[in-house]
Amino acid sequence: MSPTSLSTTARVIAALALSSLAAACGPDAPPLAPLPKPPPSASAAIAPPAPTVRVTPDAPFRAKAPEPNGEVTFVAPKVVSFTLKNGVKVLLTERHDLPVVAVRFVVKLGAGDVPDARPGALSMLGSMLEQGTKTRSALAVSDDFDAIGAAHGAWFDWDAGGTSIHVLSDKLDRALEIMSDVTLAPTFPAAELERLRSRRIAALSEDKSHPSTMAHNAGAAAIFGPKHPYGTSLYGREADAKALTRAELVRLYDRLVTPSNVAIVACGDVTPAALEDKLGRAFGAWRGKPGGAKRQSPKAPAKPGSDKRLVFVDKDGAQSQVWLTHLGVPFDNPDREALRVMNAILGGMFSSRINLNLRERNAFTYGARSYFTMRHGAGPFMAGASVFADKTGPAIQEIMSEIEKMRADGPSDDELSLAKESILLGMPGRFEGAGDVTWALADLVAYDLPLDHFETRPKAVAAVTKADVLRVAQRYLTPDKLKVVVVGGRAKVMPQLEPLKLGPPDERDAWGTPVPTPKH
Repeated sequence: MSPTSLSTTARVIAALALSSLAAACGPDAPPLAPLPKPPPSASAAIAPPAPTVRVTPDAPFRAKAPEPNGEVTFVAPKVVSFTLKNGVKVLLTERHDLPVVAVRFVVKLGAGDVPDARPGALSMLGSMLEQGTKTRSALAVSDDFDAIGAAHGAWFDWDAGGTSIHVLSDKLDRALEIMSDVTLAPTFPAAELERLRSRRIAALSEDKSHPSTMAHNAGAAAIFGPKHPYGTSLYGREADAKALTRAELVRLYDRLVTPSNVAIVACGDVTPAALEDKLGRAFGAWRGKPGGAKRQSPKAPAKPGSDKRLVFVDKDGAQSQVWLTHLGVPFDNPDREALRVMNAILGGMFSSRINLNLRERNAFTYGARSYFTMRHGAGPFMAGASVFADKTGPAIQEIMSEIEKMRADGPSDDELSLAKESILLGMPGRFEGAGDVTWALADLVAYDLPLDHFETRPKAVAAVTKADVLRVAQRYLTPDKLKVVVVGGRAKVMPQLEPLKLGPPDERDAWGTPVPTPKH
């Protein structure tokens, strides 16, 4: 068949197919709709409609800037005192705006006051107080407190310890009964000690990998030495946790927790008469064991790392911990408030000299600070930060420079005013809740402060002068005794430290124990 014949046949077949389709659809079938025209471009097809902008006019109150409310007047909490029949002193601040009461049983001695105790033993004693009594297991203690919605806790730090509750006022009697049982009749169950021991060891194992903890351990050890209570961590070391025995905890408890060594502080919706009655029923019959320990506030070391030197802990990282430290002052130092004002200017506020220098001007760190740790004994002064590793040397130089400038020139008028204002305006925050107030009252007990301390302290801060700040800076900042503590990578950091002429590094491990300097 020729191509022409094939083409003709194909046209005939196509025509028959179309006629068959038309017959099947019936006479009423609509004609096929034409295909839509393609859009001119893909982008035009998906372009969103133009947004409608609606302007909201400013509310009338925005037309004028708000006026300041004036100075906030700090009203110090009133403290009343009475004594239970067994000689236990009680301090109370009444607050009847909310139906809650916070109570704190305060032992006036801490880890720094018991020099013969194993490092970490006092903090473990605090943890163990709620782990079981003669009538309650650890779970029962927790369940009984939970049943009345009471917050509770126990602790020991460097200067004090004890137990606490925070509860609705109509549940106070029940809460005090449980608190009394926990505080006066702990049994220190062996199984609970093992449980807390394993947790403590795990936490200490983690801590020794933290550069900030390593720096503080090394600094404390360099200043105080291994035999001073402040020369190691409040929580001890792994070896201390492993060696601690239940018998040690029992002996410590019997020595420390006696009526002559404790006080009870409270704040909330209760009157003095009602509280005296409730505490008398919960604690009044307690006598404790004779021969309670007396406070032995640790004396400053005879030669607190007397020379200026580099203390180095080798730990590689993107940042270095840099801390300049030397012996500070005890809490009862008569220059306490002037020192606080001076330190606020030096490194105690965001706008302090050290922070503005290292963070704002030089971008060495996210934040730098300084502080005096004031305890029953003289704690450390520290100034420093976590800085970029390649800025370790310059950061040390800048901190030293700021310390020297403070000793040479003292503060400006604006700095003095801002520092005192910062301290004064921060005072009300210490007394926001009932629990906060009991912490403040506990300080009155732990540091033998007068009952009007909260009223007189603002006046003491306001009275600090520029001459006072310069005097305490020159007396208590001692650059020639600074230990320059650095935790960082040896290869990156050491070349930066050589120009500072700090001498051979005093090499330490994560706990502050001296280690030999590696030979190259």
